[in-house]
Amino acid sequence: MPTEFRLKLLAEREVPLPRFTGYISRGLLLNMMSRAKPDEASRLHEPNEPKPYSVTPLFFKSKLKAESGYLLDPAYPCEVAFRFLEDGLAKLALDCLSERDRFLVIDAFFQVESIEVRHESYEDLEAEAKPIEAFRLYFRTPTYFKELGSPFHSLFPEPQRIFPGLLKLWNRSSGRGGLKDPSEYRAWISKSLGVSGHELSTRQVLMGKKKALGFTGWASYEALGGGEWAKLTWLMAKFAEYSNVGGNRTGGFGVVRFEPKAEGAARPPRGPEGAA
Repeated sequence: MPTEFRLKLLAEREVPLPRFTGYISRGLLLNMMSRAKPDEASRLHEPNEPKPYSVTPLFFKSKLKAESGYLLDPAYPCEVAFRFLEDGLAKLALDCLSERDRFLVIDAFFQVESIEVRHESYEDLEAEAKPIEAFRLYFRTPTYFKELGSPFHSLFPEPQRIFPGLLKLWNRSSGRGGLKDPSEYRAWISKSLGVSGHELSTRQVLMGKKKALGFTGWASYEALGGGEWAKLTWLMAKFAEYSNVGGNRTGGFGVVRFEPKAEGAARPPRGPEGAA
């Protein structure tokens, strides 16, 4: 069952934070899990394995802005979301949050002020899905797609790079057998699903000492023919709100919002990750 925990945290004091905090969110989650169940947390570190979770960066108010980042204002809560694609991980996270309500982030303690839980079963998501003709994805945090055999990344949200990968992750995480064949889905996408408009910009972010380039903004898509494949596309776009998309999705990259209809002027999502 895809589940999201959205936490509001209050810092005990002012805290300097980098411009991009996705890797800090991931570190907070993994540290929290490792304290409760080390074996399960170590599984989340395994290389070259699709990870059954995603995170958002920290969203917060800042008092000061500098070249290296921001100074968090402790008068306002900051938010972070942890998403899980498997029931066992969601239960473990709930147990962790039930036992502790205070966590160390960098060098300051943050108190949990509130927790919002959102969850939908895989069966309910399938039942809700409908054939879709047009929709929009908002890329709220930097997003990129890995190029096999190349040191360069793709910085455009072509549907062939997004949706077959989501289907593979769905088939792996749902525990209900393969929903559809990703290769057949890719063949349909190449003929029947395309980008009909976009407003994107690229930015470079630092993750500690590592650099990464990604795009943010929105892209509209149009599907031809309808039918089961168009219905599957609705399902995958909704699933993306739990899984994130593209590279480093467990580090706060590729956070998306799905809008089923792409009519009218673009409505920008809530501001970018980091300081408001």
